[in-house]
Parts: sequence; structure tokens; C-alpha cells
Amino acid sequence: MTILHINPSPAGPGVSSRPGRAVFCLMLCLIFCLGTTKAFATEPFTIAKPFGPSGTDLDPAKGSNGWYASEAGITETLFALDFNMNLIPWLARGFNNLSPVSWEIRLRDNVFFHNGLPMTPQAVKICLERLINENSDGFNKRIQGLLDIKTITIKNPQTLIIETLHPNAGFIYNLSSPETGIIDLSGNTLAGTGPFQLKKVVPNEKTVVTAFHRYWNGTPKLAQAELYVIKSPVSRMLAFESGKIDIATNFPELDALRLMKQDNGVKTRIKHRPTARLCFFFVRVKDGPLADPNLRKALNYAIDRNRILASVLGGIGAEIGASVFPKVMPWCNTALSAYAYSPEKAAALLDAAGAKDLDGDGIREINGKPLHLEMWTYENRAALKPTLELIKSQLLMVGIDTGIRVTKKGSPINQAMKQGRVHLNLQMWNTAPQGDPDAFLSDVFMTHARSNVMGYANPKLDQLLQAAKTCFDQKERTRLYNQAQQIIHDENPVIVLFHKSMVTAISGKVKGYRIHPAEKYLLTPNIGKE
Repeated sequence: MTILHINPSPAGPGVSSRPGRAVFCLMLCLIFCLGTTKAFATEPFTIAKPFGPSGTDLDPAKGSNGWYASEAGITETLFALDFNMNLIPWLARGFNNLSPVSWEIRLRDNVFFHNGLPMTPQAVKICLERLINENSDGFNKRIQGLLDIKTITIKNPQTLIIETLHPNAGFIYNLSSPETGIIDLSGNTLAGTGPFQLKKVVPNEKTVVTAFHRYWNGTPKLAQAELYVIKSPVSRMLAFESGKIDIATNFPELDALRLMKQDNGVKTRIKHRPTARLCFFFVRVKDGPLADPNLRKALNYAIDRNRILASVLGGIGAEIGASVFPKVMPWCNTALSAYAYSPEKAAALLDAAGAKDLDGDGIREINGKPLHLEMWTYENRAALKPTLELIKSQLLMVGIDTGIRVTKKGSPINQAMKQGRVHLNLQMWNTAPQGDPDAFLSDVFMTHARSNVMGYANPKLDQLLQAAKTCFDQKERTRLYNQAQQIIHDENPVIVLFHKSMVTAISGKVKGYRIHPAEKYLLTPNIGKE
């Protein structure tokens, strides 16, 4: 049984001239824009981003380090996602699905760690096993659940056999998760396989990397790069405009518009592209007023998403969503349509639910009490607070009173929602970090799932998601996930607002930068500076 079979050869000097190998090498270069030309410059290259490591240890198994190490081009995974969110082989050169629980993975030749040692099946085996071993200092509970590995055996000098505890059609996708970055564990320093090697980490300040000249897929164009952690969007903007930063990610949308209007493309370019990061409401459906599906649908019609995009995100910071997955993702159900703004439809649905303004004060009553909803969000995503404030005014227009609260982090809101104290919980999540639909859907919408803070239960959806996870026929799996997305769209246990775009300011001298929808690839070998 095989759902994808890719058998490329290694790229680089001495590669065979056979057509299949040449085509695959070309594919890799086109997908990730990785070149083999001489470095542009030796001066430091600077990137500013809002998040970064809080310690000096960048072990990808720990905390968010996998994301930071992947962004910095230090670590790589067996499989990756291309710029259209399709799965591709990376440190692996292909795989066979031998059975619903057995996978053969063939490793790429001539891959070296930053300490000069070759990547071997034994090194990969040790790296993956520590993630799932509860007695290991690299144990990662999330990855243990994601991979569900039973055994890893070495078949031959370049092949592993991985057996899982349960069937999972998305297993190979999960091997693209940054926490599974392959590193050598024989030494005391972090040794990945990426185009850049770690030089220094200053916690909460910057990560410095230098070019790795034995990189398997070409020589990096930069000799050195510095990735600065600048949490404040305004501070990132000022640092960029002062000329201290070459690339500033998560750039404030309104400032990006200002720079675009200046029409100085020689000095500055603004790039923006929708990502898999979804801005949405968790909706408390277990009890309270939003247990009524008419009320939930009324909220959808009462929210003017176009106005949010224009006012909060400058018209470039997001794309209105219908599915929980963005259109760039192959699994998105593109037949779904976003709820159009219609206060009239919202009012009719509220009337049908028995929510009417009986005393003329502008607020509807239901069951003898004012219709009041508690809406909470958190502060470390700049667009959330103004989005919530704008929605508050839009809901008031149809007679719904709301209270809003902004916390430092999102987890306290989830706990409060589980307790029934929050009706609408505004969050911004990457719904497809591995490119496969199962993780987000199963974790949020299945009855009793870990992140099902809404109290939502739909036995039909549970059955669909379980069937899709264990379906190895790609067309049938797509059909099942399309059905699941349709149910979510109709029943509204979450309210989809928009898919956040990455907005990035780039110096005119920078070459080769692209925005990846999964947000986990940032510094690539092809980025250079004239």
C-alpha cells in the first residue's frame, strides 16, 4: 500500500545525469529556491521577528526551539512542505507505506551534520527515539502523541522501518514537524544538517548563525545572519526604517501600506501572503446562549469581516476565510463560502431564537435577561485586540451586549471557557503546521479532545475524522475531510474570521526571500544581499 513514492537522488556535486535524478534536483531548487552560487556578502545580514529562544539551548525537541532552529536554517526534518503546502522529501529521499502501521523511509546520501559527521540511519533512529522515550531529556509529549511510534529498525545503511501503534495516513506529514529536526547527539554542541550552523544565542535578544559549507543542497549565499527578537511591532518597524534590519517579519500592516505608497521600491519592498494561521472564535456551545445554533449563525452574519481587514489589517494583512484551512492548502474545501455581512439576516435569526429588544434599550433580551456575551482574547498577537473591539461594536448594532477582556496568554482563556465563563474566545492558531488536516481537526473538534474547549460533540464528525485519519486512499481522504469542514462551517463550534497573512518588509538589496505559508522556514540558502 503506497500513498506517495518519491525516490530522488542526492543533490550536489557528482550527481548522476539520469533524467529522474536531474528532474528531482531541479524540483528542489524551484521549491525552496536554494542555490549553489558564491555568497553575496560577508557583512552581517539582519532579520527581526517577534518571537525567539528564551534560553541558550536550541535543542529542537524542547519547547518552541524546533521552530526557532528551523526558521534559522539550523535544523531540517525528514520531510518538508513546499511553498504550496505539498509534502516533499527532504533529509529523506522517499518512502513506502508497507502497511497501515509500517513505513519504509529511505535517507538521503551525503548529508553531514555541522560537526562533520555523516547523517546515518542510526543517528536518525536515536534522534527520533528520544522524542518518544519518557525517560529521555529530549522527550516531547506532543510529538509522542503525533508520531505514535512503536518501533524503529534499521533495514540497511540508508533505510529505516518505522512501525506505529495505530494506523495514521498522515504519519509522514508529521515527520515535517520542526520538533523532529534531525541533530547529532554524540557531542555537546547543537549539530543540525541545515544550511546554517549555530554560532551564538543571546536569550530573548538574538540568534547568530554562519554558513555551513558542506550543506547537502548547495552553498548558502550568506556568510552570516543575525535573527533579532523584537516583540513590539512598532520597534520592528523603527529598526527596519532606520536601516538596521534587512528583513522585518510580522510588519505592522498600516506602516506597510505607508511604505508601499511611498513608491520607493528600490529601497523597500513589502511582501504579504496568507498563511495557515487562522483567526477564529472558539464558541461555547455546550451551554449558555450560544448553545442555540441560530444564535451562532447570527453572529457570523453580524460580523463585517471586510471592515476588519480594511480597518485593522490595512487590506493586506489577511484573507477572509470560510474553511478552517487556507486556500493555499491542498486540503481546503474550496466549495465553502464565507459568511457574508448581513445585519438583516442576523436580526432575523436572533428573532427566531427568541432574542428580542422588549424594553427598547437597544439590547435584546432572551429568557428574560439581556443577551450578554463575554469575549476574551490575549495580547501577544497585535491584531487580536482591535479585532475584538471592532466586533464588539458590530454585535451591538444587532442588539448583542458584550464584555471584552485581554489577557497576557491564551491558555487562561481556554480554562475559563471550559468553566463556562467565556462565550467567545478569540485566538490565532496555525491550523496546519505539518500540512496534514488531522492534527487540528482531531485536537479541536472531536468529543473530549484536548483543545475542545467549546464543549462541542458531534458523533458523525467524530466518525468522519477517525475514518479520514486511517484512510490511505488520497481521494477518499479528501472527500472525508471536505465533509468534516462542511459540518464545522454549518454548525459553527468555531467562527472563522480570516487567515492571517505574513507581512514582511524587505530591504531593496535583499534577494531570494519568500514567505512560506507554514511559517517555519525563514532563512534559506538562497537569501542573499547585494
